[in-house]
Amino acid sequence: MAAKKDTKTYEIKVKDNPNCCGIGAGGVHFAYGKAVIPAGRLVDWFNEHDGYEVSEVKESGTEG
Repeated sequence: MAAKKDTKTYEIKVKDNPNCCGIGAGGVHFAYGKAVIPAGRLVDWFNEHDGYEVSEVKESGTEG
């Protein structure tokens, strides 16, 4: 059995437009003001720019 790869994911929220639907920076797809992306440079980009809220997604039910 292959080892499970531990990848973090992040939720990006559009602060001023909770109904935002479409493609944003870096090709990120937003639906109802939210998008979920893997860890990487785009997470940093959204953190560095006003208008977005970035939070790490906590995985549930994945205890060792």
